[in-house]
Amino acid sequence: MSGAHHNGGDILMRALGVAGIAWGSAILTAGSFIWRRLDGQRPSQGDQIALRFLGARHVATGTIQVLFPRRLQRVEIGIDVIHTATMVGLAALDPPRRRPALVTAAVALASAAAGMAIRARSSRDSPSSS
Repeated sequence: MSGAHHNGGDILMRALGVAGIAWGSAILTAGSFIWRRLDGQRPSQGDQIALRFLGARHVATGTIQVLFPRRLQRVEIGIDVIHTATMVGLAALDPPRRRPALVTAAVALASAAAGMAIRARSSRDSPSSS
């Protein structure tokens, strides 16, 4: 029975990974468009580099979640929490980047919260889970 619960957590973590891959792919393929829709202006060259890095990060962590749903969960959650904090700081200190920073902070916070909920559910349903 605990295998079924583990499998349920794996399925949810993989779904979260697929969402991360989709979001990262959207940033990689349409980051400038997304930025313009949020900010009303074209992203600077530095912003474009940051968008590529962010998109690649989401694709990489999403891929890890899909392939290895039980490994590195804490690391992935930590990355999202740190990203949330840095983007909230950026929003406070750099008003022109406020809206894009808050959107990416919200996505990272939602991902971290979902990861924590899946992890808690898996731990509660299966006492032997790590």
